[in-house]
Amino acid sequence: MPDTVAAPQETAAERRAHLDQALASTRLEGHVPTPEFLTDCEEYIAGRIAREEILAREVERVLGTKRADDAA
Repeated sequence: MPDTVAAPQETAAERRAHLDQALASTRLEGHVPTPEFLTDCEEYIAGRIAREEILAREVERVLGTKRADDAA
């Protein structure tokens, strides 16, 4: 079993370059990524999580925030 779950055919440097491009694009649109999202991105670059896990974590954060707002 491989020690990485993130795009095994890509190197960490390639994952960082692709992610940097994506983040630059979203920043041009005015989006400011959260520190939690950026931490998840570093986990992906290091090969510890897959792209799908970044999405799952972000969805959970958004839903958790919405639930807290609804309860208030």
